Amino acid sequence: MNLEWMSPETKVQAMRKLYNITVKIGYPDKWKDYTTMELDPEKSFYENRHNATMWHQNEMLKKWGKPVDKSEWGMTPQTINAYYNPVANEIVFPAGILQAPFFSPESSDAENYGGIGVVIGHELTHGFDDQGRNFDSEGNMTNWWTKEDTEAFEKLTKGLVDQFNAVEILPAEKGQPALMGNGSYTLGENIADQGGLRIGYTAFLNSQKRKGIDINSEAALIDGFTPTQAFYLNFANLWAQNIRTAEMRRLTVGDVHSLGENRVNVSLRNIAPFFDAFGIKEGDKMYRPASERVIIW
Repeated sequence: MNLEWMSPETKVQAMRKLYNITVKIGYPDKWKDYTTMELDPEKSFYENRHNATMWHQNEMLKKWGKPVDKSEWGMTPQTINAYYNPVANEIVFPAGILQAPFFSPESSDAENYGGIGVVIGHELTHGFDDQGRNFDSEGNMTNWWTKEDTEAFEKLTKGLVDQFNAVEILPAEKGQPALMGNGSYTLGENIADQGGLRIGYTAFLNSQKRKGIDINSEAALIDGFTPTQAFYLNFANLWAQNIRTAEMRRLTVGDVHSLGENRVNVSLRNIAPFFDAFGIKEGDKMYRPASERVIIW
C-alpha cells in the first residue's frame, strides 16, 4: 500500500480489512420467497404499496433473535447498482450492473475497466471512506486508526470537501443565492469515486501488461482514442445526465452522490494520468495545479 500519509501500523489493519472483504457477484445462492406478499391489480396503488411495505417489515421482524444470514443480499439481481456493506465487510455486484456501459464482452478492456473496473474500485474504497473507515475487518465499529493517521485523513478529506463546495450548481437568481455543491454531505461518495478511478486504472494497466499490450502504440487505438483516453471517456459516460433545474436542486439537497457532471469533472481534476492522456495544461478548464490535487487512496 503506497500511501505516504499513513503509518505502517494502520496500514497493517487496512490490509487485513481489504483481504477480508467478501465479494458477491451476480445473484444469491438462496432466492427470497415473495409468494406470501399480497398484491392485487384490482386494488389501488396505495393499498398494494402498503401491503408490500408491511410484508417487508414482517420479514425484518422474523429475523429478531436469529443469527445473521450472511448469504442474504440487500439488492435484487436485476438492480443496476452495487454496494458496500460495512457491518458485513462485503461488496455486492448484482447481475443488473454487469452490462453496458459498465461492462460488455464487445467493449475494449479500456472501456470495461473505465466502467465496471472503476465501480469495483469505488465499492472497495467505501470500506475506507469517512464512514467505512470506522469498521474493522469483521464489520465491528471500532477505531483501528492512530491519532496521527486520523488527523492526516481528515486534512486530506477537507481538501476534497472544499473542492466540491466550490462548485456552483445553479447561479443566483430572483433574490435566491447560488446553489453550491455540498462537499460534506457527498464526501463518502466523492472519496469512493476518487479511489475507484485510481484502482480501476491501475488494474487496467496491469491487465495490459499481462497481455503484453503497449497502450501507447498506434495499434492500440480505439476509434481514434488512446486506451487511456477511452478509459476516462467511458467513466464519464457512466454519469451523463440530462435533468431539469428542479431535479438538480432535489439531488443536490438530498442525494449523497454529487451530480453526474461533478462526479466526473471534479474527480478527474485530481487524477494525473487524465492530465497526461488529454494533454491538459495550465489555462485549460480542467486544469488543477498538482499542489491542489487531492489524493487519498
